[in-house]
Amino acid sequence: MLKKRKWNYFGTVRNWTSVFEHSGQFIAIHHFIKDKPLKELMGIPDRIHWSEFLNESDFNEIMLFTHGLEEQLKMKCMIPEQTFVDALKDPYNPLMNSPKHKLMLWFTGEEVTLLVEIFFNPQQFPPYGVKAPMNWPDISHRVEYETQSLFAALDYIVQPEITSPDAMTIEDSINPDTLQTSKLDIERIFKECTKVIVAYSGGKDSSVILQLCVEFVLEHPEYQDKLYIVSASTGVENPLIEKHIRSMQEVVTIKLDELFENGFDESRFVIVEPKSDQTYVTCVFGDGFIPPSSTFKWCVERLKVNPGREDLLERFSDEDLVCQVLGLRTLESSNRSRSIQEHFGDDLYGIHVLRGLKTAPPIRHWSGADVATYLATKPSPWNDEYSNHRLINIYGMASGLMECPIGAMIQNDNDAIKSCSGSSARFGCWACTVVKEDHSLKNLVEAYPEELGSYYKMRSLLKGVQDIRYGGCSGYYRNHGGFSSGYGDLTIDVRINLLRNWWELNIPLPEIEVIEIIKKVKAREVPEGLAVSNRFWDTLYRFLPVHPGINHRAMYDPIWEPNYLRNEDNKKVKLASVGIDRVTQIDLSWIANYKLVSQQIKAAIDINDCVQIVLKNQIVRGEIIEVQVVNGIPKVLKLQVAKRQVELPVTVIKQIKVTESHAHRVSLHQQMLDFSL
Repeated sequence: MLKKRKWNYFGTVRNWTSVFEHSGQFIAIHHFIKDKPLKELMGIPDRIHWSEFLNESDFNEIMLFTHGLEEQLKMKCMIPEQTFVDALKDPYNPLMNSPKHKLMLWFTGEEVTLLVEIFFNPQQFPPYGVKAPMNWPDISHRVEYETQSLFAALDYIVQPEITSPDAMTIEDSINPDTLQTSKLDIERIFKECTKVIVAYSGGKDSSVILQLCVEFVLEHPEYQDKLYIVSASTGVENPLIEKHIRSMQEVVTIKLDELFENGFDESRFVIVEPKSDQTYVTCVFGDGFIPPSSTFKWCVERLKVNPGREDLLERFSDEDLVCQVLGLRTLESSNRSRSIQEHFGDDLYGIHVLRGLKTAPPIRHWSGADVATYLATKPSPWNDEYSNHRLINIYGMASGLMECPIGAMIQNDNDAIKSCSGSSARFGCWACTVVKEDHSLKNLVEAYPEELGSYYKMRSLLKGVQDIRYGGCSGYYRNHGGFSSGYGDLTIDVRINLLRNWWELNIPLPEIEVIEIIKKVKAREVPEGLAVSNRFWDTLYRFLPVHPGINHRAMYDPIWEPNYLRNEDNKKVKLASVGIDRVTQIDLSWIANYKLVSQQIKAAIDINDCVQIVLKNQIVRGEIIEVQVVNGIPKVLKLQVAKRQVELPVTVIKQIKVTESHAHRVSLHQQMLDFSL
């Protein structure tokens, strides 16, 4: 169809996305042939037809193509809500001359679904990193036959599955030589170093390291003051592991404080976290980072490495000889084995990048069976408060090979041992999109559907937007205010879709991270001209305890003139700053006050209480007759003031206090009755 209309073919990227050009206007066609697109990532349909946009002579070729898809191929068109449509609906800013403005049209047929992206204005270069026109491919149908002998078919016979050498099978006991070697290494570490830091992730290997180190210092009290424990919370940890780590922090700290001669204060077991502007959600929704992949693991450094390094730099001086004890094992994977060999060789110690800090893996030669057997047969010093069987239980469920019924809660060590057999499981962030499928999380969802089901669903959507066929990438890289060829970062539209699903799945999004997202979008997207619609702000503001109000305006100016806005007459106005709708300290103070007032109402205000309410310019005194609550949050107070009723939105209340409680008045009344009787 396009070839007949003399469109130029610019190539195909990632197998299913092709780029075409006619008269300087580019379109990208994303094909879903062997699979169906996720409806959540297609967006919410907008009740509008493509003819409302493509009704000018400049768009004839595009119009003929879209018409052909509907009439000739009998495909149904759906236009999702998007910033392009928002811009056209704005009476003062119908601007389409930014590469960030593209129109997305979904066409669905019986067997094929297409996403057509239209880049209207002549661009400096084509989208998605293609370079120049090329010959149209030969797509004539070919039938190829494969001849195969009977004996060649033997290659397809499925062989019995061989148990992995690192399977978490539980033996009668761990090899005493293996255990003794690790104990001697740990003894050497404590003797040679002034500070010993256990890197505790909450997983099975680091749990063994922690227990071995604690057992050693309990036997040798002179080394107890050297022990420190550091864990990390990325903010998107598997909720079960996050809860497990927090519980361990509390239990271990209390227990070691009892057992150690000089005590063990809570500052010696810390959980480091990324800075609020470097979290997973602020990078995805604020910076527009595409979720991490195997080729771009931007998350590791920001979420784990940097917080850990900063903690080490703050807590330990150059004079300290520090060793970080790691739960690394060569049998985990071939990559891990090579990494350990390169870093440590045949020595116990490796060198950390910080100040010559030492690292050591005392259980590097342990197998998965050694780890499982040790945890199952060697009770920890805190066994009565928090047994190892809790962790083994989680691993058993994650492996998908439990012998106990799905979802049954294991109550003792024997049940835990039964649940763990034949397979290893890895844990990490629930939002991890580096792997194709998170089998551990998938298996755990079957055991904990209510706790983990929403996280697994959201993870599938985050994984989905890595696929450029959903139009989630801008199609161009940004370089300090300009553009260059490439896939680009996440569009505002796909961020809206993800945020909406995040909200609907009831996944927490901390208020401080929402504020950071707002700051990042205003600091980068708005000045560089990325159109940020009101829908984005409204979707994001859902996560705040109160909507900041309607005194903001969407930004639609093109990137080429970032220092200009347009007034109501559509004339350019130069501004010192284009950071419209920025969050100020006044905004933050207002939000904090609203939260305080809401908490006071929920905790201390009852119907028929007499209250004094301070507003901006007046004080109101009356009796509470109704509290209107939405989603657990007080929204409106109805008061009896003298002979009339007054409704006050909670958002306008500066202070509230009870002058006389209903319970107190009832008590006085009862006392008077008793006295009169």
